[in-house]
Amino acid sequence: MKLAQTLREEIVRSIPAHWKENFGEDFYEQYLKLRLKFLKARVEWYGAEHKIEYMIAEQGRAERLIFLPGFADTKENFYNSAQFLVNEFDVMVPDLPGFGRSFKRKGETYNLSNYKKWMVEFIESTGWTDFHLVGNSLGGAVAVDLALVMPEKIKSLTLVDCAGVVLRDQPSIYREFLEGRNIFSIHSELQFDYFLNRVFHTPPVIPPFVWNHLYREFQKHSKWHNKVLSDLLEGVSTLDDPRLDEFTLNHRLKHIAVPTMIVWGDEDTFFPPATADFIHSQIPGSVLYLLADRGHGPQVEAPLQFAQLIKKFMRRQLR
Repeated sequence: MKLAQTLREEIVRSIPAHWKENFGEDFYEQYLKLRLKFLKARVEWYGAEHKIEYMIAEQGRAERLIFLPGFADTKENFYNSAQFLVNEFDVMVPDLPGFGRSFKRKGETYNLSNYKKWMVEFIESTGWTDFHLVGNSLGGAVAVDLALVMPEKIKSLTLVDCAGVVLRDQPSIYREFLEGRNIFSIHSELQFDYFLNRVFHTPPVIPPFVWNHLYREFQKHSKWHNKVLSDLLEGVSTLDDPRLDEFTLNHRLKHIAVPTMIVWGDEDTFFPPATADFIHSQIPGSVLYLLADRGHGPQVEAPLQFAQLIKKFMRRQLR
């Protein structure tokens, strides 16, 4: 196995850099088109000044599901989970503003208040009502705000390793950033490899050329990620800053009135399981599932297990 790995690395090194770059990007794009075909889905745009790109798999199912990705994530990373859901749900997945192919504007402030406004406008434009809302990380934080402002349209809420909750006595990605360590600021292959191992307990297998393409994309957006993360923290420089309480979700969770499931990887290094316990304690009637040996993105690490949990919870709501 070691010999095979060495040979593979030698082959990769022997290929001209410009060919590797183009091949990785082209291969990945063709792969995504094939996935869309299997999902019987399409990609569409909403908006003019604030364009949002989204995937929609719509076959007239009785139930509808909207998934909101996390920070620096894209709709494409939900395709594997969607494959196990489209037989029972119409599924819609937008790129959150600031990420993927949705709008990136330096003059905008990418805080939770604006994310709420942008996503309310987007959802209302689709005409979807009575849907199940699922959000991971930053998408989970946005989903909390949506559940508070449009509960009449949301049949259930699922929070997956949700951001937006700050426990001052616990480690978190917020603490790291405020202490000068930004895991999203990637300038080397080693940093990208470290990033993947922080996001996932078991990182997905990625072909070398595609890995290189994804690394270059993250590298290209490092400064942008720093800007968005700074916007989300709204000028707060330490966890002791009292302004933190003004925009975190801690005090709002108790007002959620829709059926809520919390899904959390027990090996999440961004937000430890203590965060899940706190959210569970604050949302009336919520249920919590801790997934063994999963990290910050269980919908990517274990798409079948994740989809089964979603189906089980939503069937329970229908009863």
